[in-house]
Amino acid sequence: MKNTFVIGILIIVGACGSVKFQKQTLYDRYEKPLPKKQGAQTIFEDALGTMWHELAECGEFSLTNEIQPHSGKSCIKIIWDRGKGCTWAGFGNSYNNWAPVDLSQDRFKKALSFYVKSTSKPVKSIPIVANLEDFGGGGSYYFVDAKKYLNGLEIDSIWRQIVVPLWDFPVNEEEVDIYSIKQVKFQLEGTGSFYLDDIEIIDYSKKEYQQMRDAVELMKPKGKANQSIYPGRSLKEDIWGYENNNCQILEERQEENNQHIYWNFKPDCNWSKWGINWNNWYQVNFRGITATSKIIFKVKTSPGAVFNIKLEDFHGHSTIIYTHEEASSWKLIKISLAELDLKGKKFKLDQIKQLLFEGLEPGEVFIDSIKIVE
Repeated sequence: MKNTFVIGILIIVGACGSVKFQKQTLYDRYEKPLPKKQGAQTIFEDALGTMWHELAECGEFSLTNEIQPHSGKSCIKIIWDRGKGCTWAGFGNSYNNWAPVDLSQDRFKKALSFYVKSTSKPVKSIPIVANLEDFGGGGSYYFVDAKKYLNGLEIDSIWRQIVVPLWDFPVNEEEVDIYSIKQVKFQLEGTGSFYLDDIEIIDYSKKEYQQMRDAVELMKPKGKANQSIYPGRSLKEDIWGYENNNCQILEERQEENNQHIYWNFKPDCNWSKWGINWNNWYQVNFRGITATSKIIFKVKTSPGAVFNIKLEDFHGHSTIIYTHEEASSWKLIKISLAELDLKGKKFKLDQIKQLLFEGLEPGEVFIDSIKIVE
């Protein structure tokens, strides 16, 4: 775009008083127009514009260039602590020059996107609630869950993108006029200290969202392909249900220099079970090993003894991985993790809880050398 300002200079010629104007250029600079981002509608990009904020005594909101912005010359620095007593804290802006936006159809193909960076140590979440507010003051509030929407594992010293699909906002459950959206508001909760940049409404599809989640999944650490379950640290520490009762006896025994688990569950008893965890009752990570690893163990039983083994995670998912009927001598059992289809059963692969043993028909069971091997 060529910006040229011209002023007419009055020149009086001769005594006859004839007058004419001469052009004089005062400003002449060529400005190349900034390319528009395809499909993006800006909430913040380099300048506050009509963006407003309200933090009162709870924090600070400023435009800064103390770090390298994600793009442009500046970004937002925001620090807050709701514990200081403010009734509300947040900020917002229109992305359509304060004209109403009809999201009745567009919300299925757009997303709220912004870039975030921690001002200090890495954190796992950002305590912000986004709100699609209409011109009547109604809104659709939705927590910005970093576990679902962060393109990364944590918010650290690198610019990370957060993308929240608009179709996830509960517009049908709240009083909001989706045909007349006024602005996007950001409600601050708890405490936080972040840099923000390039806040936009972007074109987005469910395919793109799944691709992002798949990429994040690959970033997560993999479990160990070989893990010892029993013997482990101590049976009393690794197992619940260890105490003997009227339903079962569960203890360690020695047989021909071989220490193993002895389990005797009794008839006419509806509760014969125990569980084992091999990570001090913290999560066990199966991510990245299910395709190649298997659970193996040795077992023998008295005639008639029947039991199940289940695998469980910390989110309540459970599946039977083995049903045993009889083995009068030691038998090696191999269970392929791939054949269990844990991902298809919605297991949280990095949050495996335990192997659960359930007695079905009474008898004696001897178990040894429980492992995960590649």
